Amino acid sequence: MQRVSPSLGFPPEFPGPQRPEQPTSQSPAPPVPVIYESTELEQMSLRTFAAIHLRVPDSGIAWLDEMINRSRELDRSSG
Repeated sequence: MQRVSPSLGFPPEFPGPQRPEQPTSQSPAPPVPVIYESTELEQMSLRTFAAIHLRVPDSGIAWLDEMINRSRELDRSSG
């Protein structure tokens, strides 16, 4: 029995399934732009870094200490 190409088996108003496009050699752009903030990390003091990672509100920056306190309160209240 002779096989018929799928695109030839459908009438013109109902085209057959399309073949997937061949991948291009160019890599696609990431869905979210990646920004490496190396200058901010280089300017961060060790005290600030430790306060963030240890979650101890002793960075010397009022707004950061408040944020760490708030985070700890939310953890306590969530159980």
